[in-house]
Amino acid sequence: MQNTELKGRSLLKVAGVIFIILSVLGLLASLVLIVAGLASGAEGGMAWGLLVAIMTLGVLAVPISVFGLVSGILGVKWCARPDKAQVLFVLGVVLAAGAALNLLIDLSSGGISSSAGDVVRLTLAVLYTLGAWRNKQTPQ
Repeated sequence: MQNTELKGRSLLKVAGVIFIILSVLGLLASLVLIVAGLASGAEGGMAWGLLVAIMTLGVLAVPISVFGLVSGILGVKWCARPDKAQVLFVLGVVLAAGAALNLLIDLSSGGISSSAGDVVRLTLAVLYTLGAWRNKQTPQ
């Protein structure tokens, strides 16, 4: 079978590359939050509650970014393998569910700027999942 016969290949590859880029940026932002929290705590200029909130956000964002990074790498690596389409499909569903949940939380709190980023992540996760689903439909 030729790789060009896979209908979801390009969707997976493009979405995977974008997930890799966004996840690396997310990891860098997480590290900045953690370092800023540690630096603020060392000089004693911030309230303790704000310090804990900043560091908690940084620590919680690390596994989310790592999951996105791994999903992106696997999407790019396995975009031409229909035998791995089920794994990629499950990863896409988890990414989409997480993005949808994050969007709902942001919309309920009224943050329109962060909601725009969530819409982008949700759209990207849906495209990733669609690419995996199309690869699953390919006869082997």
